[in-house]
Amino acid sequence: MKKFIKLFLLVFPLLSISQSDDILWASYHLQTPLTESITLNIKPTIRLNDALSSYENSSIDVFAKKKLDKGWSVQLFSRTWFNPDEKGRQFVWTDVAHGFALSKINIVNRLRFHWALDINDRMDPDFLRWHTKFSLKTNGSISPYIGIEPWYRLNSINEFRRIRFEPGLRWNISETYALDVQYRIQNEISQPDNLTVNQYVATLIYKLPAKSSK
Repeated sequence: MKKFIKLFLLVFPLLSISQSDDILWASYHLQTPLTESITLNIKPTIRLNDALSSYENSSIDVFAKKKLDKGWSVQLFSRTWFNPDEKGRQFVWTDVAHGFALSKINIVNRLRFHWALDINDRMDPDFLRWHTKFSLKTNGSISPYIGIEPWYRLNSINEFRRIRFEPGLRWNISETYALDVQYRIQNEISQPDNLTVNQYVATLIYKLPAKSSK
């Protein structure tokens, strides 16, 4: 675990070169099981920008995840945006994911079709996003991880437009509560100056217990 954390400290400064802004994503994530294999999730998020000094926007995510056999899962995801002085935005995502263990590392690959609805006279782009996450198994309650996610632009553009690096930590506080903190480095590779934004992501997770069957 010490080697993993040292790697984070080495990589962070290299990834944050040419930063343009610091943005905070603060979320509360409620998970409630509907069946043994299906979980309903509700996740409101507030974002602060301008070096965390001003309100940028907020959103609410509603999504359902279904576990399949042999580490596979599927997910249907809706995000509704609330932007000041703007009409609303709406995203719909579909995910297919697969997870497995390799020695002391858990690896999860996820393919997401990112569909942005063209509403309120706003034309949002669509993407294919491939996310890979490496999590270190530990004997304690804190698990470090790192993720990488390239974004491939659709709509006849057909090129990579964005990439995210996501080192972070997950703290399982209890059976019902967990805290996930992440330092996300987002690089707009389609921009002439390779614009980079730092996003600090903090999520408090609450898992409702499964209903006991009688």
